[in-house]
Amino acid sequence: MNNSMNKLAIVSILVASPLFWFFNNQVNAAPKQAISKSIHSQATQAQDKWRRMNQKEEVNQIKSLINSRMGVAALNQLALEGFIGFDCKRSFYVNQRYGGFQTLMRVKCNQPKGASSAIGYDEIRVIFNRFEDNIENFEIERVSQETGSPKIKLPD
Repeated sequence: MNNSMNKLAIVSILVASPLFWFFNNQVNAAPKQAISKSIHSQATQAQDKWRRMNQKEEVNQIKSLINSRMGVAALNQLALEGFIGFDCKRSFYVNQRYGGFQTLMRVKCNQPKGASSAIGYDEIRVIFNRFEDNIENFEIERVSQETGSPKIKLPD
């Protein structure tokens, strides 16, 4: 009985090992996000050229945000931190390097805002990454004197 269990264990290992190797070394065929965070590092940010959207592009951007779950999630985050109101001005930018696949919404208010009681932020930036016209993800950057210069340089 003990001998047959040893043989079964050896056969299992011999069969399973190549299968584990095979599955471990498969190429992931899942579609990648349009612009992943690892691709969009600080090195590439220096090469990025942002331009302010025209009025028609801004209207389309707002429609896109409202019609997207991720867009609504970003707007909810802005609301939670107090960056939606009459004293706040928003502007929209497009990354010319990636075209419409990466856009940025910048919100500046008259008074510092934010969810933190320790620090108030002068502005908040939301970077939207798209794939096939769908917002895949967004990243929020909070800007204040305490946090230093923003990562992305925008035109005035």
